[in-house]
Amino acid sequence: MREFVGEQCLRAGADPQACFDLKLAVDEACTNIVVHGFAGKPPGRMTVSFACEGGRMTVVIEDRGRPFDPDRIPAPDLEAPVEEREPGGLGWHLIRQTVDHFRYESDSAGNRLTLVKSARARQQS
Repeated sequence: MREFVGEQCLRAGADPQACFDLKLAVDEACTNIVVHGFAGKPPGRMTVSFACEGGRMTVVIEDRGRPFDPDRIPAPDLEAPVEEREPGGLGWHLIRQTVDHFRYESDSAGNRLTLVKSARARQQS
């Protein structure tokens, strides 16, 4: 899925940093789906689609794993020493940091995560 998103980013003419950020977000999201959504069961089908319009790349990941509420995932305490940190939450932290917008929806048809990223990396000041 990472390779697919990377190829699509390049075709869209996205900046290398924007491509890297979006691929990282997709990696984290797919890993979370496999580890948590399918929790101990063989991973089910996941689909990934990509679109780029108006300089905005959109990736949609669909699955039928166990649903969750991303707003209930606490931000990790990045100031605490690694050995004292609560497990989990780092993947969602990375997703939130690397995309411009995300939306998660779940209904009887399954789960849908939409990630949106500008094709142009933000300038660091």
